[in-house]
Amino acid sequence: MPTRHVAPPRPVLVTPARSMPPGRDQRKVLPPPTRGPLVIPEFSEAGILLAITYSIRDGRRGEFFDLMRELKPLLNGIGGTDCTIYEDRSRPNYFMEVFRFKDEPEFTAFDDKFHKDRKIAAVYALLDDIVEAEKSDFKIFERRL
Repeated sequence: MPTRHVAPPRPVLVTPARSMPPGRDQRKVLPPPTRGPLVIPEFSEAGILLAITYSIRDGRRGEFFDLMRELKPLLNGIGGTDCTIYEDRSRPNYFMEVFRFKDEPEFTAFDDKFHKDRKIAAVYALLDDIVEAEKSDFKIFERRL
């Protein structure tokens, strides 16, 4: 009878733990990302920019996005096809809606239709309740060369 216990060999852990960095031989060197050519906008395309800034009251962010989703097709219908909304990363709940027009007549036509449309006026009336008026503004930028 054996006096010593003989156990079968156990498997050895070969891979490092998840919290440990991989060994040098396991790292893959990726080539640097290739970037396409830098596109510089033509100044002749700049035209007129209308920028509307919104400072949204705390807790009303979802309502703001719902109204903007409702407003977008209405603005497209009157000529506001080049419209983008940006959020300021440094200030929470601060947004900028930017419209771009190729020239003064296009901007004027949009502006006339904008002020006559009752549905758009109704949506902007709802926005007035969400927006902090003292921190919001609108500006018109024209290309001057």
